Amino acid sequence: MLVIAVLAFVYITRMSLYPYDVNSDYHYNFADKNAITSELEMKNGVISFVSPLKSNQTSFLKIVVKGSMVSHFLNPSLTVSNKTASEKQFFEHGASGIRYINVTNLINGGENLLSLEGKNLIFANGKVDLVQFENVSMEGKRVLVLAPHPDDAEIGAFGLYNKHDEVFVVTVTAGDAGGFMYDEIYEDRKKHYLKKGEVRTWNSLSVPHLGGVVPDRTVNLGFFDATIKAMATNKSLEAESLYIGSADINLFRKQNVSPLANGLTGISNWPSLVDNLAYIVNEIKPDIIVTPSPQLDNHSDHQYVTHALVEAMKKIDKRDGHLFLYTNHFILNEPWPYGDAGSVRSLPPSPEERHHFSSVYSHPLTKEEQQSKEIALDAMNDLRLGTDHRYIYHSFKSAILALWEEIKGNNQLYFRRAVRSNELFFVIKTEEIYQEGVPERL
Repeated sequence: MLVIAVLAFVYITRMSLYPYDVNSDYHYNFADKNAITSELEMKNGVISFVSPLKSNQTSFLKIVVKGSMVSHFLNPSLTVSNKTASEKQFFEHGASGIRYINVTNLINGGENLLSLEGKNLIFANGKVDLVQFENVSMEGKRVLVLAPHPDDAEIGAFGLYNKHDEVFVVTVTAGDAGGFMYDEIYEDRKKHYLKKGEVRTWNSLSVPHLGGVVPDRTVNLGFFDATIKAMATNKSLEAESLYIGSADINLFRKQNVSPLANGLTGISNWPSLVDNLAYIVNEIKPDIIVTPSPQLDNHSDHQYVTHALVEAMKKIDKRDGHLFLYTNHFILNEPWPYGDAGSVRSLPPSPEERHHFSSVYSHPLTKEEQQSKEIALDAMNDLRLGTDHRYIYHSFKSAILALWEEIKGNNQLYFRRAVRSNELFFVIKTEEIYQEGVPERL
């Protein structure tokens, strides 16, 4: 009876992670996207490509999978291999239906054969689709990475900006809210959150240097964490920090050292946010802007920062370039992407076709680049444990809580979710934001 009770508990906790039917297909309609779809044949888990494949593409295999009974307790996975390398992709517990396998890293070297092997999962042989997107060339392009909070740029795009020369990282808020992490040091909440905002602002300005972005190209706009939606809803509101009780926009902005910060103006309200983003975009003149997806990211600050960006671009009539949309808080459930660090990130669950994009870009990360990203995440104070580790009781309590979340299958640490063999972006052309209905679909 005890074994049955434990298995029932594990099954229930696993299934409760997914607010959608894990036995449903992923729905993606590529008919109106910049995609090329080829029909291939899979025999005994092996796919051969007759013609040479281009190297500058993002590629997915559309296949049908079915999880085994064990998959309700352990994440099912699929290992895809070529002659020299392999990658693993994880799925929901009990997953069944159409899924997309990211094979970008395995066929971009010109490989013409792939083999698939499932764990706690079987897949259908026969006809499969290869869906490919031509990558936007980044050569000679200027890139602006927009982060709602300190650490969002690193979670979503450290691998991308670490490889590129012409990069600016702009963070919108000081990150002065969230957990009461340093309660062992500060009993006074106001002092705690003031210090937390200062430290996280410093993180946003300094950590990008680990990815080759010099301080002159990092700026924090100094707005307050968890206030962006309120400012958007009430455009005359001068938002205060949730815990510090101040609306002084210079409280954290004063830490900037970049000359770009000299042109920042206004107060902590929506018109000032739009004006400051318009100024930043006009000064930097980026070809590519990396920003959260308002459709796929569940955090309201993330959604409304991109709304403000779209409004700012329209204000200065910016029409050239591309938007690379990322998600750090997947809208259907926080633990996505599923499975272990180091595995590949593919198209997210999509129970219904509902979001707008032109193409998809999978940015590859080598093992060494994944290690660099992990170090950058570890340099972000808010992603680490607080000061609990200094006290045996609190350390023990934190370890028990972490173990409990692992037992429930609810490990939400970014060291698992964000350190992958690729970073994934949904791409639209900037000019699309001027098309009727597109801003609403975004």
